Amino acid sequence: MGTRSTTVVFDGDHPILAIYRQMDGYWSGHGADLKAFLAPVTLINGISGQQAGAHANGMGCLAAQLVANLKTGIGSIYLTTPDDKQGYHYEIRQGSNGSINLKAFVYDTLGYEGPISEFDPNKEPEDEE
Repeated sequence: MGTRSTTVVFDGDHPILAIYRQMDGYWSGHGADLKAFLAPVTLINGISGQQAGAHANGMGCLAAQLVANLKTGIGSIYLTTPDDKQGYHYEIRQGSNGSINLKAFVYDTLGYEGPISEFDPNKEPEDEE
């Protein structure tokens, strides 16, 4: 049986994308994948020829890039509704100065909240089940 997770991307207070992952949803699986993809990204407002490195033109652009990164074949990754919460649940929001923030929950218990760059997928808190 897989370790299921959900990830919701917000633009301000509004959820704009919800992803269901059927397997490897724990921190060192899906959490590590989120960090690897999101940590180097800087959010910008507008596109110019001057950007170098990983950027996303706002949260909608970031959400589309995230799906493109995670969805590599049939199955495993699905779109869902924002109210779908599995055992592992992640929320992605815009931080300050173009940064990306993460909230990570294990069985409805907040285990991490802060910049994605500081999230340690190898230090998962004990779940309370």
